[in-house]
Amino acid sequence: MSFTHDIFISYGHLDDQDPFGQAKGWVDLLHERLLRLVGQALGEEPKIWRDAHDLQGNDELGGALSEGVTQSRLLLPVITPRYLQSDWCQREIEAFQASEAPPGGVAPNFRTRIFKVVKTPLPKHLKDREPVFIRNLIGYQFYAQDEASGQLTEFIPDPSDKPYYRMLTRLVADITKTLIELKYPSPAEQTKPSLPEVDAPVTTAPIIVNSGTVSSSPAAKQPGVAVSSSPAKWVYVAETTKDLADERQIVFDELRQRGYGVLPEEKLPCEEVEQTENAVRAALARCVLSIHLVGMKYGSTPEDDPRSVVRIQEQLAAAHAAAHPEFQRLLWMPQELMTPAMEINDERQKSFVSELQNQITAGAELLQTRIEDLKTRIVEKLSPPAKPIANGDSDDKLKQVYLICENRDQGLVEPIADYLFNQNLEVITWLDGAGTETLMEYHRKNLKECDAALVYFGTADEPWVRKNLDDLKKAYGYGRESDWLANAVYVGTPLSDQKKVFRTHKAKVIRNFEAFKPDDLREFLSAINAAKGAPQ
Repeated sequence: MSFTHDIFISYGHLDDQDPFGQAKGWVDLLHERLLRLVGQALGEEPKIWRDAHDLQGNDELGGALSEGVTQSRLLLPVITPRYLQSDWCQREIEAFQASEAPPGGVAPNFRTRIFKVVKTPLPKHLKDREPVFIRNLIGYQFYAQDEASGQLTEFIPDPSDKPYYRMLTRLVADITKTLIELKYPSPAEQTKPSLPEVDAPVTTAPIIVNSGTVSSSPAAKQPGVAVSSSPAKWVYVAETTKDLADERQIVFDELRQRGYGVLPEEKLPCEEVEQTENAVRAALARCVLSIHLVGMKYGSTPEDDPRSVVRIQEQLAAAHAAAHPEFQRLLWMPQELMTPAMEINDERQKSFVSELQNQITAGAELLQTRIEDLKTRIVEKLSPPAKPIANGDSDDKLKQVYLICENRDQGLVEPIADYLFNQNLEVITWLDGAGTETLMEYHRKNLKECDAALVYFGTADEPWVRKNLDDLKKAYGYGRESDWLANAVYVGTPLSDQKKVFRTHKAKVIRNFEAFKPDDLREFLSAINAAKGAPQ
């Protein structure tokens, strides 16, 4: 079948009328901008068709469709209340869905040729009128909810309106990539059948991917939908709350632009927790990494479970990581979270955030940074640098011991540091200070990279010691990828009643209130030397 058009824009004429009668219509502007922006990206102007609405009521639908809908590579429905009440619009989208797909299907990351543009918020009584095969597609939403009033407001169709421009840019990028893959497939893609099976378990519904949107639907086997092989790596970007919707979209777009598959792009079912969990587990099973954005709000909950969907996803990802050591998790929070500037009022969310900050396990990493830093870390996780070839046995490299103490105890720990250094260990000392960001970065770096840790309990109090023991556990949240070879608390001078009874299950306790003796560190060194392969 020949395709004479690249894009068919399906819309209701009422939605293209400027309310003040002074400017071009919303669809007119979209049409013009797609011509220019997609044309610039492709190097040639795309052929866009949207004139079927000009036909008279007694014209045959088949003739119109043969010219436009069925001969277009992509369909762009502009979803509004008017669109869902138009029989003509419904017939267009159904005709496209039943039409023959281009030969070769679509390349990885795109599994439907429908680009759903949602211009206007839909009232509840019309949501069920949306065609089933696009109902779960998130698509491209050109409106947002005001945080203060809760009111849904359309974006202003002007490039100076940042939300509008951001969504338009995403739409243009996805359309451009899909047209390239459809019109100029690689030789490998040309040899593929137009409708290969989705590489998902046969017991689950096929997964349809639409320009950033996934949907479990039988439409994957209908003529209007083309499916193809998966990308090399899939990433689970967890659904989050509305306060972090923009940040999630930034991460989503970054991954897509780098060629990674992203799940779930379908709205997770929230009616029953079993449905939610099944959808999450199915998506996690295909991914190598999960990303969880946690903010101030607790989020929605299934009807039969008090946990938020955000929390359910995090817990299931943690369970998946425990069963599959190669699976990694990245958790991100805004830098100012849990500070007076961003105080969490919901006790459920406050407890959830505190739990994440204090119970990070191996295979997970918690970042409280800028969103750009998260993007950098994601790339590092997915494409780790090649390990340099070591000269000789890699186990012979110097092991690092992080010696943590208060500044006023530097003189007391000097004999300990000297002894460890003479045992061919690199000793990294604690820099105590005013808690500046530079010092915290230094601290996190050492927690991430050092092989063993020794906390000196001298003039500090017990809460200070326990805070540093907690930091050793949090090290996995800073990117630590291996277990500590050894960690201990050295309880030394000055003597106090508190120190005499101090004990913990989190580290070995060494107690000596007199002059340092090498035998104090015998077990600590044995654990490190065992990893080095040295004689005990």
